[in-house]
Amino acid sequence: MPMSLSLSGCTFKTNPFSHGVASGDPLHDALIIWSRVTIPEEISELIDISNVILPVRWQISLSPTFNQIFKEGVFETSQQRDFTIKVDVTDLTSDSHYYYRFVIEEFEEPIISPVGRSKTLPQYDVSNVKLAMTSCSHFSYGYFNVYARIAEIDDLDAVLHLGDYLYEYGNEDVYRNPFLWGRLVEPKHEMISLADYRLRHATYKTDSDLQTLHKTHPMICIWDDHEFTNDTWRDGAKNHNDNEGDWHTRANAAIQAYYEWMPIREPQNGHREKAYRTFKFGQLLHLNMLDTRYIGRDQQVDIKDPTRLDPMRTLLGFEQEQWLEDNMLEAKNNGVTWHLIGQQVQMMQIQMLGQPINGDAWDGYPAARERLLTFVEQRNIDNVVFLTGDVHSSWAANIAKNPYDWHQYNRFTHDGALAVEIVTPSVTSPSIPVPGLQQIIGDVGKVLKPENPHIRYVDLKNRGFVTLNITPERLTSQWHHVPVVGFKNNQSFIDKTLYVDAGTPKLLR
Repeated sequence: MPMSLSLSGCTFKTNPFSHGVASGDPLHDALIIWSRVTIPEEISELIDISNVILPVRWQISLSPTFNQIFKEGVFETSQQRDFTIKVDVTDLTSDSHYYYRFVIEEFEEPIISPVGRSKTLPQYDVSNVKLAMTSCSHFSYGYFNVYARIAEIDDLDAVLHLGDYLYEYGNEDVYRNPFLWGRLVEPKHEMISLADYRLRHATYKTDSDLQTLHKTHPMICIWDDHEFTNDTWRDGAKNHNDNEGDWHTRANAAIQAYYEWMPIREPQNGHREKAYRTFKFGQLLHLNMLDTRYIGRDQQVDIKDPTRLDPMRTLLGFEQEQWLEDNMLEAKNNGVTWHLIGQQVQMMQIQMLGQPINGDAWDGYPAARERLLTFVEQRNIDNVVFLTGDVHSSWAANIAKNPYDWHQYNRFTHDGALAVEIVTPSVTSPSIPVPGLQQIIGDVGKVLKPENPHIRYVDLKNRGFVTLNITPERLTSQWHHVPVVGFKNNQSFIDKTLYVDAGTPKLLR
């Protein structure tokens, strides 16, 4: 039978909140707050921690000094959830900053976690929202300078992480920076089991820049493939082999560790695999966070395989497709201005020499893209903006059903577009993981644009993030590039600014 764990009389050599604090999934009246207690070796050697429950007090205040406690409670954690703490704090005030912390009260002097700051969503007359978006943070490919730069932006409403928050590869894998040996991960091998996924999450959250980002801004996150393993789909993955056990056992372990270690709200229906959800910023914008990776995706096929064109192939799954359409139609009927769609893989068509090049993106599922764009067109839904990660590079494009047909899309005026897409670069992961090819990569970007007239911007060299400044009249996107990740530094620059005027589905310089 589980019992309470008494820590009195024990000595901590380090703060047990060594993985920091985090917040996420803000609503107008609620926030998720998160932390984790690391049980010291000297305690785990004396007590069977598999059978204990540890009470941790959580506190919310309007002040970082906590001179007045606004809300508090006790959360009981255990090894069953890897001693993580996650609380859905409700009955908060909209558009307000809150400070939060966690306390272990077993001692004469309580042990207190770092203090985090978070913010609820605005609810009614919203005139401005500012978001940052990023993706693809490979621990062994560089330092998280991008996270540090995002944390420095004081007026963000939230940070969107569009996937690949962590990677599955081991220390001996070829997909790592061969010149960076100070960034090794645990476990040393590819993560497969629940213990592996938990330990890899723990490794990432030791990073000081990631901890700073989490304690500064609320995060709205969604997984991509590397939270599972490379090129995941509903019933398998390219990087899952028969000798690695049952696929669904592995996938469920990845999902369990994700919900334990990330500040994400658990689905009320208990179906943890359904991570897609909606965030409402008054009538200014609704953000639908999609899962284009796991819940409903059919298996990837070769880009020349005729089954790619099967009208029943789906990237989202038909249930999620209907959910998205219902949400967008409801938002339109309620007078919402902007429809933001956070997702993982590129919506835009990309061709070289007349052939699509990426079967893992929406180009591998053209019927699914056609269904979604037809819905947007027939329902006259304006101001649709796709927000995308995955490809470790910066892109922007106007989204049309067929941008290569001049009857449907004008390459000079850009009339015919139904939406726009903004793609964030990565935190560390390289566009092409071969040192010295940056100039060649840049030239490829220049070659792509004449054949793809809807593509308005591409940079394949730099890491970084995107900020979105959104008003009822305009959405302005800025690509912030952080050119060096091989060592800690504070370099960054704005490479491109593009905007979209409300009612005009095209990117303008």
